[in-house]
This record gives sequence, structure tokens and C-alpha cells, in this order.
Amino acid sequence: MEKELYDIPTQARLCYEKNKGLILPDKVPYIGMGSSYYAAVTLRYLGVKIFPELAGEYFHYIRTLKQFENAVLISQSGRTTDVLNCATCFKEFTAIVNDVNSPLVHLPNLKLAVPIYAGDEFFSSTKTFINTLIALYLGHGFDIKNVLDSIDRRFSEFELTGNSIANTLFKSIKKHRARCVILGSGPNIGTAYQAALMLSESLKYPFVGMPLSQYEHGYKETAEDTVVIVINPSKGVMYNRTNKLMDLLRNVNANVLEVNDAEMEENF
Repeated sequence: MEKELYDIPTQARLCYEKNKGLILPDKVPYIGMGSSYYAAVTLRYLGVKIFPELAGEYFHYIRTLKQFENAVLISQSGRTTDVLNCATCFKEFTAIVNDVNSPLVHLPNLKLAVPIYAGDEFFSSTKTFINTLIALYLGHGFDIKNVLDSIDRRFSEFELTGNSIANTLFKSIKKHRARCVILGSGPNIGTAYQAALMLSESLKYPFVGMPLSQYEHGYKETAEDTVVIVINPSKGVMYNRTNKLMDLLRNVNANVLEVNDAEMEENF
């Protein structure tokens, strides 16, 4: 898994170069499970006119309404059963996949396959999550070249930040068996969800990701002795609100770990 993390800059650049000029549809559902769904959530909170949907729930509860003829189906493996089921709900669909030889790409109503070029991935979604985001950003007209340059240039910095957070987490879990919550706002909600999924899956220890505003509505009452990782934009509409919440959490003995980045816009 560590090797796959170190492959992120190279595979991200490949996805960018191969998908330049991509145009993805708007005003249609973007359907996936797990990290594929979380990537779509990120774009929704950038104001992109798409409708992120959980594939399993869409298939069982929404498909009979016949609201759309087209959709974008996201499955990094191209083998997710719930996503494959959803293909039957539409006249045609666009597939965002890592494996262009997967069953999703061979369905008869496929309109367009968008490969994400993440390479082999045998552990939690790391490269595939990043490259799915890249495809979505490109497909909706966002200029992300500076973001990729930053990843290349600062990857060792990110590693140091990760090591620091990991050491604190390990000590808290070992000492208190502490509950762990990851909070984000706007486009960072998708990242909070993804981080919680990846950490839970990899460490076999429960992490919960949620919007910061939702956490304020009741969940904050459980903060004592928890570890709360906050993705805090260095500026923007939620900056002051986020700082006030962190102060409140520290006052009730929560271990608050802040992740922020002054170099990049909140959108990225």
C-alpha cells in the first residue's frame, strides 16, 4: 500500500495528460459506491450541476422513477455489482473506470469509457480516488495543472504531515481506544468521507467522516476524549466557523488535529 501511495504523483500526471479535453455531461446522476461516490460529492460542492447517487440505493429506490435517460457510472474496478446493476436503468451511460477490460466497459449501452490510468491497485483506494477526481475536474472545465505541480513538488511535505498525524493517532488509540472523526466542509466533505473509509478499511479500526456543519448539530456533544481531524481551509466561507468549532472541541478535551493548505484554493 505504501508503494501505491508513492505512485500517486506519476499516475496522477498520466491521467491528466491522457484526459485533456475531456467533457463530461452535467444535469445527470453520477453513480458509484465508496470512494467513487465520494469523488462525485466533491464536484457537487464545487457547484457543478451533477447529482451524486449511491449505486445500491439508486437501483433499489430511484430507478423505477425513470427520471433520466443518461448517467455517469463510476467504478474504479468496473466490477462493482451495484454499479453494474445501475447500467440497466439508462438508455446510455458514460463509464469512469480504471480497468478498460472490465464488465462495465463491455455493456451494450456504454456511450463513452473514460480510463483513469491509476495502474494496479491492490489495497484501499488511493491512486484511483485521486485519478477519479482528476477526470471529474477535467471533465467539468477546472484547470488543475498547478495542483499536480504542487503534488510533485510537495509530496515529501505531505508525508511528514501524515507521519505527524499518524503518531498522534496511534498514541490516542493505544491509550484511550479513542473514537476518531474526520470533518470537512464543501468540496472537502468528499475527502473526509474518503479518509474515514480508507483508514477504517486499512487499519480495521472505526473512523467516521462527516460534514463539519452536520457534526455541529448534535454529534459535537460526543467530542470528549475523541480524536477529531479537521480539514480546515486557510480561508473561505467556513474558515471562521471551523476555527470556533476547534476551540470548542479543545475546551472539552478532544484531541483536535488540523489539516490545512495555504497554497491551494479550497476547491482543490
